[in-house]
Amino acid sequence: MPDKGSVQSRRIGRRLFWIGGPALLAWPLAVAGWSFAIDQGSIGMALPDIRSGGWEVTGSQADIRPSVTADSDSAIIEFAPSSLIITEYLAYTGAEQPLRFNTLRTDLSNSTVTLDYGASGSWADRIAIDGDIAVSATRVEHPILLPQAWNFEGRAEGRLSELRVQGTLVSDSGFSADLDVQLDPDGGVSVAIESVIDGKQGVRALAGTLSGWPDLLTVDSGNARLRMAVSTGRGGELEASGIADLQDVGGVYNRTAVSGLSGRVRVSLENSQVAGSFRDLAVGEINAGIPVSSVRFSANYNAPMTELLAGTLEVQQARARFLEGTLRVPPAVYELAGGSGRIPVEVEDISLSRLMAVYPAEGLSGSGQLRGRIPLGISGDGVQVSAGTVSAIDPGGRLQLPADKLQAMLGGNQAMDVVVQALQNFHYSVLNSTIDYDEQGKLTLGLRLEGKNPELRGGQPVVLNVNLEEDIPALLTSLQLSGRVNEAVTRRVRELLQESGEETAP
Repeated sequence: MPDKGSVQSRRIGRRLFWIGGPALLAWPLAVAGWSFAIDQGSIGMALPDIRSGGWEVTGSQADIRPSVTADSDSAIIEFAPSSLIITEYLAYTGAEQPLRFNTLRTDLSNSTVTLDYGASGSWADRIAIDGDIAVSATRVEHPILLPQAWNFEGRAEGRLSELRVQGTLVSDSGFSADLDVQLDPDGGVSVAIESVIDGKQGVRALAGTLSGWPDLLTVDSGNARLRMAVSTGRGGELEASGIADLQDVGGVYNRTAVSGLSGRVRVSLENSQVAGSFRDLAVGEINAGIPVSSVRFSANYNAPMTELLAGTLEVQQARARFLEGTLRVPPAVYELAGGSGRIPVEVEDISLSRLMAVYPAEGLSGSGQLRGRIPLGISGDGVQVSAGTVSAIDPGGRLQLPADKLQAMLGGNQAMDVVVQALQNFHYSVLNSTIDYDEQGKLTLGLRLEGKNPELRGGQPVVLNVNLEEDIPALLTSLQLSGRVNEAVTRRVRELLQESGEETAP
C-alpha cells in the first residue's frame, strides 16, 4: 500500500502541471532534451468564455481524465472514458441566420490530442485530434430547424486547421443523417450530409425536424435518398447543393394526390443564383380531380435567389397522358422573368367523351377529339392562361348538354333558348374555343360551333357563338368531395371546408 506522502506528491505534481501548462509549452524552446509522463488524472476546471470570428462560447466546464506524455518537441494527451466538456451556450452569429446550441456536452473519451509545439506555424497547424467524439445538445436553434435536442457520434481526425469530423447526426424527432465536416486551412468549411427517408416514419421524422415543412404535405409510400453539400469560403461566401433520388413516392399535397414519383432532383446555390435540374422525373398519376398520368419530365431551371419564379426554364422533355390524349411542352428555353413568360402546353387527341364523363353533372355526353395550345403563365399570384385555343379534329362529333346546366352557365338568359335547344343533341363539324384563366380560378371559354340538331328546324345548319364561365376551384372541390381522387384528399377538403365554415356536401 503506497504511503500518504507518495500519493500526495503525485496529486501535487498533476496540479502543478495543469496550472503551469502555458509555461511548460514555452519552456522547451529554451531547454531541450527532456521528457516526462503523467498517468491518468482527474481534472475539473472552468474554461474561459470565447467571443471571436462570429462565435460565442460561454459557461464551459471541463471534467476530464487525461494521461500526458511530453518531451521537448510535443505533448500527447490521451483522454480516458468519461472525459467531458460541458458548455452552457454556443452560438455562431456571424451569418444572417444564427445557429445556437444550449447545454452542449462533448465526450472526449478514447480520443487523443497532440500539441506539436516544436513545429512552426499557428497553433491551429500544431494541434491535432484523433479519436472518437460524441456531442449532444439539449436544444439546437436555427431558422430552418424546429428547436429540439440533437446528438452526434463519430470520429475526429487531423490538425485543427484541416480537421475532419465524420459520424451520424440524429434529431430528437428521429431524423438521422451521415455527416462529414472538413475544415480548410484557408478558413473555409465544407459540410456533406446524406440521409435516406423511407416511408411514413422517415417522412414524419423529417417533418419534425424542418421548420419549413409544408403543413399540407403528407407522404404515404416510397423513399428518397438525400445528399447535401454546403461550403463557406474564407470571405464567408456560401455555396450549397443538394440531390434527391426519389423512388416510387406517393402522397398528398394540399388537395392533389400524387403516386409513383421517381427520378432525380438537383438544386444548387452559388453567387445568389439558384439552379435546379430534373432528370428522368416520372409520375404515375397526379390527381386534383381530373387525373394526369404517365408524366415524364426532364429540365433545367435557373433563377435569382430573390425572384425564384423569374428564371429561365430549359425543357428537354415534358409530356403526360390526359383524358386518353396527351399533354406536351415542346423542348425549348422559356424566359419567365417579369411574369410575362408563357410555357406553351400542347394538347392532342383529347377525348371529348372522357371530358364529359368527368364533369360533375348528369346528362352530359359527347364524342370527338380535341387538340390545341394553352400558354401557361406562372407567377407569385398563381397560374394564368391567356388566349389559349382548342379545336375539334375532323370529322367532328356530337354534343348533348342538359338544359338546366346550360341555362345556369349562360346566366338564365332567355335570348339563348335556341342555343339551349340546339345543344340537346348537336352534331358538330366545327368546334373552336378560346381559353382564358385568371389567378382567381375563373375559366372563360369563347366557344364557336358549326353543325346541326336533326330535331331542330328540320336539321338546318346552325352556327353558335357561346361564352361560358366556370369556377375551377369550386369544380375541383366538387370532384374531390365526390370521391374521385382518394380518401385522403376527400378528408382534407372536408376539413378545410369545415375550418372555413363552408358546406361540405358536393
